[in-house]
Amino acid sequence: MPRPRKTQEQTNKLLSLPGATPSGLLDTAGAAKWLGISRTKLFEFMQQKDFPVMRLADRTVRFDPNSLYQWALKRQHFL
Repeated sequence: MPRPRKTQEQTNKLLSLPGATPSGLLDTAGAAKWLGISRTKLFEFMQQKDFPVMRLADRTVRFDPNSLYQWALKRQHFL
C-alpha cells in the first residue's frame, strides 16, 4: 500500500530552520554575482577546504561577504 503524500504545510515545517538567517548573508546566486563568477565556478570553489561557506542544512548554504573578501585577498597572493 502506498504511503500518503505529505502536505505542503508538513513539507514547509520540515524545511524550516531554527531562527532567522541574518540578512547580510548571500545565497549562491548572490555570492557568484558578488565574486563576478558563474554559479558553476562557485560550486567548484566550494569543494576547496579553505573556501568560506556556512552550511545551515543539508542543502542550504550561505556566504558571508567579509569572509569571501578575505578569501579572495589571500588567493591573490598565490597567483
